[in-house]
Amino acid sequence: MDLSRSSLLLFCSKAGNAVLTFVGIAYFTHRLPADELGVFFLFLALQGLFSIPADFGMSVALEKRLSEGAERASTLGTALAIKVGLLAVAGTVILLARPYVNGYLGGDLAVLLAASLVLRGMGRFYVHALRGRLRVGETGLLEVPRQVTWLVGGAILTASGFGLRGLVYAYLLGSAIVLVLAYARCDVPIGRPSLARARSLVAFSKYDTVSAVGGHLYEWIDTAIIGLFFAHRYVSAYNVAWQITLLVLLVSKPIALSLFPQISEWDANASTARIGETVSKALGFATVVAVPAVVGAAIYAPDILRYLFGQQYVVASGVLVVLLVEKLFVSLNDVVGFSLRAIDRPDLAARATVVTIVLVLVLSVAFVIPFGFVGVAVALTVAWFVNATLYVRYLARHVPLRVPYRLVGWYVVASVCMGGVLLGVKAVVPVTGLPTLVGEVGLGAAVYASVAVSIPAVRERVVRPGLASFGVSH
Repeated sequence: MDLSRSSLLLFCSKAGNAVLTFVGIAYFTHRLPADELGVFFLFLALQGLFSIPADFGMSVALEKRLSEGAERASTLGTALAIKVGLLAVAGTVILLARPYVNGYLGGDLAVLLAASLVLRGMGRFYVHALRGRLRVGETGLLEVPRQVTWLVGGAILTASGFGLRGLVYAYLLGSAIVLVLAYARCDVPIGRPSLARARSLVAFSKYDTVSAVGGHLYEWIDTAIIGLFFAHRYVSAYNVAWQITLLVLLVSKPIALSLFPQISEWDANASTARIGETVSKALGFATVVAVPAVVGAAIYAPDILRYLFGQQYVVASGVLVVLLVEKLFVSLNDVVGFSLRAIDRPDLAARATVVTIVLVLVLSVAFVIPFGFVGVAVALTVAWFVNATLYVRYLARHVPLRVPYRLVGWYVVASVCMGGVLLGVKAVVPVTGLPTLVGEVGLGAAVYASVAVSIPAVRERVVRPGLASFGVSH
């Protein structure tokens, strides 16, 4: 597998997907009341939390075992049988708890939640199957039609008077499209389930389940907690800020997804030196956007929320800044965490995740009362700093890992230069609308890029390898 090509394909597809999501959220904040949009985010949060028992790490275990190459048909058949059983149980629980689910969501959405759990879960199952066949670059392309369907379908249905349910219907249709496309592309036949294959899958998934729990809690527990303590409009504001910060992960996430099957293959061949060198380089790429994003948000957070989403979302300005700090740690965590699991040490990843889960739950509840919903963001930031630190420590025990602290330091220098220029420009030209905001943010990006490129270490370790991945020679 060509890591540069796979990462590039994933970056392009995820960039397109992120733009579509960003546009969709911006559009629906003006189309639907903040309270209704908050219900939709709670719907997604419950789906994410229910997907934990509906998978128990089976999808990632399938990816891991398929990448190893042994008895692929039987592996897929066994994993599929387990997955269907887990989905059936989770879906039944949702339907039995329908009154409570509807009461929490604030609408009659339990049946749609069960349907969404099945469609999304099976779609992701076959996406992981494709990744296990080292076809990582293709999987990113599957998310684009899902987001197009959600955006276009949601716009049509909400304009037709369906409101919140129209947004949910469009989401279901998009998930169904991913399932059909991923299933059609999968070249592994469904073999006969076997007890031996089940044991092999469970041996990996029993630890990866903890990491999966951590991942889903990371993505949705904050929304669930805010839904318990605050009105739905605060859920909406928090998630709008969250969606903006996801743009930072456009660099780290494709790298991490591309690394997992390739490192798994190298680990099977005991190529530890190669793994360490590749991960060390990947960390330099993963943080190149995250650092300046924090500085930019500190200057423009209220303006971004006001002119893109509406005045009612400015309340999340502090959340936006804090979550961007958190995404800096997540960028590191993506690369190191996937690599740790790829060398078949999900037990170590699970150990770090247990600590993180406890911190998220305890700190979120402790901080939400005195600091409001900003406290939930602070709790996440602290927890994922600890998580990334533990991941780096554990991976360094098995591969020669070097964290590029000096390179990140240069990113900080370039970001501070950018921030100084932007503060001066904003003092002279205050932001009065979207054109001014876009112009000043674009100027900041140009200043950061210019300063960063002038630094020899950045040129040698990031710019030239990055150009090479695009096929540009020197």
